[in-house]
Amino acid sequence: MSYAFRLRFALSGLVRLNTGPQEELPITTSTGEDVKLRALQPGQALQDADQLVLIGKGHASEADAREAGLRWRGFAERALARVNIGANFGDRAPLSYMAPEFLEMLRQQWGVERVLQDEHGLMVFEAEPWPRFALSTLDVVVARPAPRLVKAIQKADEIAIDISEREKTAFDLYSASMFVASLADARFLLLMMALETLIDEQPRPDAAVAHVDGLIEQTRGSSLPQKEIASLLGSLEYMRQESISAAGRRLVRQLGDRTYGDPVKEAPAKFFTGCYDLRSRLVHGWHPRPTFNEVNGRVAGLEMMVSDLLSGKLLDAFDLESWTPPQ
Repeated sequence: MSYAFRLRFALSGLVRLNTGPQEELPITTSTGEDVKLRALQPGQALQDADQLVLIGKGHASEADAREAGLRWRGFAERALARVNIGANFGDRAPLSYMAPEFLEMLRQQWGVERVLQDEHGLMVFEAEPWPRFALSTLDVVVARPAPRLVKAIQKADEIAIDISEREKTAFDLYSASMFVASLADARFLLLMMALETLIDEQPRPDAAVAHVDGLIEQTRGSSLPQKEIASLLGSLEYMRQESISAAGRRLVRQLGDRTYGDPVKEAPAKFFTGCYDLRSRLVHGWHPRPTFNEVNGRVAGLEMMVSDLLSGKLLDAFDLESWTPPQ
């Protein structure tokens, strides 16, 4: 009995492989392993595929096949970066599930011996007989009532609300987050960027500024190398202003007694603090990395918070919950 690995990944929407009509490309390996690159869909040319699979065969055990799959994923990630191609290996996507009864129905319908659920990322399985793979996809579209948008525009005109350049930048980032809805990390970070764009840091209290000024004078008069002094002075000058986290909490308190998050509802300042901590863990490479569920559990509430902040005076002027469209 031999085992195989199958590594499925999606290419970014901007990139396709320029291969001609080939459906697969063999990869010559230093160890003599049988490894091929294929389009996900049988019979599809590589150049037309937005999802690819890397397949390795001939492994003596399931453990060997898994070790090889992880090793080849590393090779693929390095190589994709080298040729400037982005790819999604499914680590941060919801898990899919197909009932055994449904897989059995497909097996009989297709007239094959084995049907496995197609998994995004690494799969390890017995190589003989070679299975067919069943893939299910679900596209979700949220419908917003058109009369609600029209009424909101009318109300914005009625109260003559304007929008600053800072807020326009934040809106662009907020909108961009909706174009990467399937990538929870990217969506979350774009929303945090939108929120941070709205933050206006204020000077610290006079006593704190005076303390920082004393540290600045001490640093200037120190015997440290000039480059080190210049670096420290830059950091100390910045400390005259309140921290981003403090300024962010001050910003979101304008949202009053609204609450954010699901299933646990939190006051704006507490919810922002949790999001800011999660953002720091993501962008500074903390390990273990925040789980998909941690990020996905906050992203919907964060989207609503940014939406409310960008609404400005329209947030209270147009109450979505009490408004009903004309009959």
